[in-house]
Amino acid sequence: MLNHVPKEDGLPARVKQEKQEMDNLLSQALAKLTFEEREKHQEVLHGVKSNLVEDKRALDSALQELDGRLRNTKHCTSYEVAETLDAAYVSARSFRVMFLRANEYNAKAAADQMLRFFELKSNLFGTDKLVKDITIKDLGEGDIAYLKRSFVQLAGRDRSGRQVTVHLAGLLGNSESSYTIQNACRAQYYVFMKTLQSEESQIRGTVSIWYAIGSLQAKSRKGFFETFVSARALPQKKAAIHLCVDDITQSALANVVVKLMPADMRARMRMHYGSLTECKYQLSTYGILPESLPLDVHGNINFHRQLHWVESCIMEELFDRPSSPKALEAITVPNQNDVLFTGGQVANHVGNELFQALILDYSQTYDSGTGATKRQIISEVIVKIQEVGGRFLKPQGKGANKLWEEVPPEKLRKKIVQAFRNRRRRLDAFKNKATLISGEPLPPDVIFGRAPRNPGNELLQRLVKEHAEEYESLNRGLKLRVVEGIIKTIKDQGGRFLEPAPEKGRWVEVSVENARERTSTYFRNQRRSVKRGY
Repeated sequence: MLNHVPKEDGLPARVKQEKQEMDNLLSQALAKLTFEEREKHQEVLHGVKSNLVEDKRALDSALQELDGRLRNTKHCTSYEVAETLDAAYVSARSFRVMFLRANEYNAKAAADQMLRFFELKSNLFGTDKLVKDITIKDLGEGDIAYLKRSFVQLAGRDRSGRQVTVHLAGLLGNSESSYTIQNACRAQYYVFMKTLQSEESQIRGTVSIWYAIGSLQAKSRKGFFETFVSARALPQKKAAIHLCVDDITQSALANVVVKLMPADMRARMRMHYGSLTECKYQLSTYGILPESLPLDVHGNINFHRQLHWVESCIMEELFDRPSSPKALEAITVPNQNDVLFTGGQVANHVGNELFQALILDYSQTYDSGTGATKRQIISEVIVKIQEVGGRFLKPQGKGANKLWEEVPPEKLRKKIVQAFRNRRRRLDAFKNKATLISGEPLPPDVIFGRAPRNPGNELLQRLVKEHAEEYESLNRGLKLRVVEGIIKTIKDQGGRFLEPAPEKGRWVEVSVENARERTSTYFRNQRRSVKRGY
């Protein structure tokens, strides 16, 4: 499917033919799907499904079938050689489950891929490396040099938390490059197998972006076939593939891989045509954060994160520290739902707004709760951020290229405790400095509590009704923005948010936090009214 379809006038006949062949293959893949299958593919494309629970019985059954198929097809293969060298390595449950997950638990497809995997591993690294995990030490100088400026780069996670990889087409097909296709395939193997250390990436899959815009247009097709065949042998589940081009002749690149791609995968491939800005917007509709691409505003490559990641892998493996999937997170730009602890306020970041909204929601119960209750609330705050694909991050450095790392669990709980304390202190400070207002409220004022309604209340109710549908469709962090927009509208008209003071005829202007909380209550009441049919 091609978004923002370009004109084809004046294109060479060969390009038109290749584009037509590719369009036909993609259309046929969609046409063969049932309605339910199309819905499923749409959910996968947009990262809607987030259930990481597997059916243990079904998995055990698939493992048994996989074992039987391997026994019948392993003869005279690199898999059989590997089994002779170390049967425990090739039969390890965690190892085999990777291939089942990558192939939607299809035992036949998983067995075929395992055979291809060991053939690839033997060709790339030799027989002596068949039954060991490949590390930086197994890569040559040329491989590592290429890895630092590789055509495939990690690009953080999308809004649903899936790993995103960006394939810079112009780097792979550059005939001026001194690197070999073997360097590219080894580097790709290392990057992909590193991502598969995360069980979440195995189950949910990864999102691939092929980028061929501006100076990164491929000058030739050199290496595309080899790297595609190499990638097919790796147990990586492709949740979606996006191809970004600004020259329709570049869409012919897809022909190299689409013809070899399983029909099921073609249904999850999307093509985007346009400038860097246009393609970033189109990708954002699939939950891919524009800032996650390793490119600046002019489309130039920023290798900073890739270099840091490679160096961190080198340091880990030289000191024999176990490699952690979180090392990948340390070098990615934050996704929209991450909570950033920077020592100050983070403006316009959804994850922080969601975090503050949770602190606000739980504050009353937290302040009055026992130690056990407080610990439970802290755990719930962490889970709710993680459910939307968010992480709790702190900066590793400074400036435009600063990197991030996850806050350790023991320190994270202390930071959340501090967030509750800070809110309570702000509330106490407000109470001590509350200013009494004499006289009658102004017409645009909103009056809370047991007091006669004011025109400002009617305006608030109308604004809530107008934004109710939008409010209900958003996550908590974005809901807070809707609430703040309404508060600003009322204040722009000269309105204040008041409640009666103990002294008759006097009023207290409530805090911004209080106004947010009470405006959110209006939305909840509106929801209840709709459900009751009022």
